[in-house]
Amino acid sequence: MRVSSASDAEETVVVLRGEIDYDCEEALERALTHILGASDRGIGIDLSKVSFWACSSVKVLLAVRQLALRHGKTVSLRAASPAVRRVLELSGTLRLFTTSTAPPPPRLTVDG
Repeated sequence: MRVSSASDAEETVVVLRGEIDYDCEEALERALTHILGASDRGIGIDLSKVSFWACSSVKVLLAVRQLALRHGKTVSLRAASPAVRRVLELSGTLRLFTTSTAPPPPRLTVDG
């Protein structure tokens, strides 16, 4: 799993790459929580480069979404790979996330 982020005028864009499975969920939640905390308005997550998305990883997105709502911030999905989209659709959680189609700004890479 690789996590990168960069800020734009609307939100901090977070790009995830690789396989997101049970073993990296804790690191993913820490990274997303940290990035959300540092953002002014919220985060937009780009999942288009995720090759595997464990169904248990949905709870990470939901936890981060709840945290954002408590702090008056947003969590949107910028893009999702077919694997991610399928899991989010089957779990009924895709509808909980607004979608943004703005292009991501240049990225700062943080390995996780």
